[in-house]
Amino acid sequence: MDNIEQHSVDGLTIDCESLIISLRRVPFNAFIMSRLLSDLADAGINVDLISRTAPAKDTFDVSVILPEKELPKVRDIANNLGNDYKDIGIKINKSITRLNLHGIGMRTQSGVAAKFLKVFADNDIQVLMITTSEICISCAVRNEDAKKAVDAVRSRFRLDDYVGM
Repeated sequence: MDNIEQHSVDGLTIDCESLIISLRRVPFNAFIMSRLLSDLADAGINVDLISRTAPAKDTFDVSVILPEKELPKVRDIANNLGNDYKDIGIKINKSITRLNLHGIGMRTQSGVAAKFLKVFADNDIQVLMITTSEICISCAVRNEDAKKAVDAVRSRFRLDDYVGM
């Protein structure tokens, strides 16, 4: 019987239908993140991924990945938040592709994220956002780099079958 954690990476999925909303210089308090996520939930928008920095002085930055089809609602929510908190910088990027590297073996093998990021560096591909979990590493890249990124990741990790593109 094979150890299912023997292979660090088992698959790659690609998401071309999302956007990133980034908030910069968010005042460090409990209300703004709660309001943003509540407003998104009230609008029926599924938040797929959240990446927040640790506070620096009295502010933090946060980026959220959401379905691109929700752009009009997201824009309204972001504008309302920006009207109430003038110091927050808000940017919406709808020109992204997310590559999700999956593998149960990531739980016990080190260096997978380093190899994944080296693929991007070696191919001059900027990573816009990265998040990790126990068995998945997700990187957002510019749409124009998506095909090159997918081909390079697929080659580096010897993935013949993948979902997407």
